[in-house]
Amino acid sequence: MNIMKKILLFALAAMTLAFVACDKKDKKKSEPEPEGKVLNATGELRGVMFDVYNENQQAVVTYYADKNTIDVKFVKAQIVSSSESPKDIYIYNMKVNAGETHINLVLEDGSSYASFPKSYAYAILDPNLTTLNMHFGNDSESDTQVYFVYNATLK
Repeated sequence: MNIMKKILLFALAAMTLAFVACDKKDKKKSEPEPEGKVLNATGELRGVMFDVYNENQQAVVTYYADKNTIDVKFVKAQIVSSSESPKDIYIYNMKVNAGETHINLVLEDGSSYASFPKSYAYAILDPNLTTLNMHFGNDSESDTQVYFVYNATLK
């Protein structure tokens, strides 16, 4: 009888631990992902020390207020030359109003945008979310410094 009580007590303890562990996992799964505000941007893409190949560049900007970051998708951008195949170029987790930071320009498949393997940028977003100013460029010291200035009206 004493062994049966120990087995029953052990079984109850094991079930309690399993229940508590499952409950914690479910709570982690149910935590909401941060929601971003999606803003369509159109503006003038200007160059310093280079030609501009798409002056009316379009972008989709997703602003995450809780992290104060933006994700930017440049739609069918031609940055390097007029013969470059237009491609969507992305920047993820870029700090806003925080000064210059190093960024990765990537393509849709997640691979690096080869023309800008090492890049920097800064973004300034007004408090009303109506205007975005963004400077970005190649950070290569052996190359001519190339800067893009993106001045966008957000809708």
